[in-house]
Amino acid sequence: MTSTTSERATPRRSVGTGDHPDLPSRRYAIPFDRVWRAAGDALEAEGGRIESADDTTGVVRAGGETGFPRQRWSAEIRVRLDEDAQTRVDVTVHHHEGLDLGRTTRRARRLLVRVDDGSGADERTRIAPGGAGVLVVAALAAVGSATACTEEAVPPPEVDQPVNPVATPAPTEPDRTYERALAFRTSDADSALAVVWLFEADDFGEAGVRRRGRGLLLRGGAWDDFLEFDEDGFPSESPWRVVPAGALRLVVGTGDRIDNVIYQEGDRLLDLELRGGGAAWTGSRGGTFGVQDAAIVMGDRAVAGQAVDLSRAWTPTEGPAGDWAFLTSGDSIAVVVNSARREGGAGASQGWLLRGEREILLPGLELEWSGTRAYDEARRDVPIAWRLADPAGELAGTLQVRTVRLRTGEAEGPLLPVDGVFEVSGVVTIEGDERAVEGILRHRQGGDR
Repeated sequence: MTSTTSERATPRRSVGTGDHPDLPSRRYAIPFDRVWRAAGDALEAEGGRIESADDTTGVVRAGGETGFPRQRWSAEIRVRLDEDAQTRVDVTVHHHEGLDLGRTTRRARRLLVRVDDGSGADERTRIAPGGAGVLVVAALAAVGSATACTEEAVPPPEVDQPVNPVATPAPTEPDRTYERALAFRTSDADSALAVVWLFEADDFGEAGVRRRGRGLLLRGGAWDDFLEFDEDGFPSESPWRVVPAGALRLVVGTGDRIDNVIYQEGDRLLDLELRGGGAAWTGSRGGTFGVQDAAIVMGDRAVAGQAVDLSRAWTPTEGPAGDWAFLTSGDSIAVVVNSARREGGAGASQGWLLRGEREILLPGLELEWSGTRAYDEARRDVPIAWRLADPAGELAGTLQVRTVRLRTGEAEGPLLPVDGVFEVSGVVTIEGDERAVEGILRHRQGGDR
């Protein structure tokens, strides 16, 4: 079979069999046709679209655009008979656009496993690299025949004693940590209601992904932690992706867009519905930040409002990201603040202002503590008031804590990490117009995440 082949630019990165110790070429004592079909199926199962397939040359090529952030990739699988008349498979995967983050290597590894499974390979039919595989079985059969024809005992073949594998210690810190947060507030000042979803994923590469999640509801001036999980999972090509856990369910649209975050346990239903609109921005240090119309459904009641959806990531050497805030004034003004991580009260931040359909970028926005109180449980001071100032004069204001949910973590030494979710209120001046604002602020200090 043959199909058209598309032209591609030189890839940014390529990974193939032989490039890594755990990516050897495959050799099977399996007919060519069965392995050839498994190769095409493997590429399609990976999300690729077959671009060309020629069973004469034994090369099948495919391309795809998958994952979040999106990655454009292509791959080819080569199937042929080697000098011993065994079926050999080689794979090459190319990265063309988007972040790689090790995905090209993992995709090559998965394709080989898919070919293994699709062709029905097992210990009997899969030949070790450089080994004789089934030829050893044939030799042993010949030895058995010779034994039946002679009275002389044939000594058993020597078998190498297995070597106890050396245990590889589990990594103590992740390659990268991914954060995703969604915070909803009502636009009705007479009905203070907020829902906050906090997700993090530590990517340990081949050791797997540790996922944490937390759901908080603010109603009547009190915070309720209604869901929390901390789970270790298998390695993932998309460790940043939010996945269902326990009573948490998701409705995901095109491009990994989250449409609904649903918590349902027994008779309790909490459905955050993200309705689009608004605006989205990219941070100067990476990350994405967006504001959109939303609604929260609780039982048979639906309340409209606005929501922020933000994603950030960091490596151990970069350190965790800083605080963030989401402020609203009615249904016409929304402010998003993203600050750098620091141990202290001041530091460079950046922000975005959505006023009706106008978007105002605030690249020099400063978020500064203007008041603190002692938090004895962690032996730290935590902020209770803040000042906002933009050097360009677009925005200035003050915030005060209204209610807070504080938690301490574990650490060596006297100072313990603090993780707080604050309900805040205050006044901001936007282009000379003074407006009352309310919102959510996430604050962390100490610790490694």
